[in-house]
Amino acid sequence: MRGVGLLAFAAGALAAVGPGSAEMTESDMQVAGRVLSFMQSAPTGNVRVGIVYAPANPQSSADAARLQQMLGSGLKTGNLVLQPVMVKIDEVASANVGLFFLADGVGPAASELRSVASASRLPCITDDLAEVRAGTCAIGVVSQPRVEILVNRATAATSGITFSTAFRMLITEL
Repeated sequence: MRGVGLLAFAAGALAAVGPGSAEMTESDMQVAGRVLSFMQSAPTGNVRVGIVYAPANPQSSADAARLQQMLGSGLKTGNLVLQPVMVKIDEVASANVGLFFLADGVGPAASELRSVASASRLPCITDDLAEVRAGTCAIGVVSQPRVEILVNRATAATSGITFSTAFRMLITEL
């Protein structure tokens, strides 16, 4: 039954693909929510999403504000409702959230997020696949021009993130 759900997820995610975009889209958020549902000990219900940004960087602040607006008072995806909470990069250690989402433009300060996500055993998701390759976040998701889910295996392991075996066939791990 889980395999059927996986195929339905993949088909639904691929059907959502539209023209390319460099910015996080609602479709990306939906895919990210679905990815979370395939984690061992997956979160359920209302999940506070810490949108991590660098306030000194206008690009980062603008991206974070856009993400917050996109999530609104809560974006339903699968069995989750993603509720945004703005988190300045220098305040990640005290954030009361269930997962982190890294906005664009945080820069080298994002290494603090990696430490906090690992220590608190929380997932970190971003649409910046370079940050996943660098190990800053464990999970990278883009849905355009095609669905791509990238998982940094080492970063995921230090954060206690594991996925079902069947789902791992649909993702790229480094």
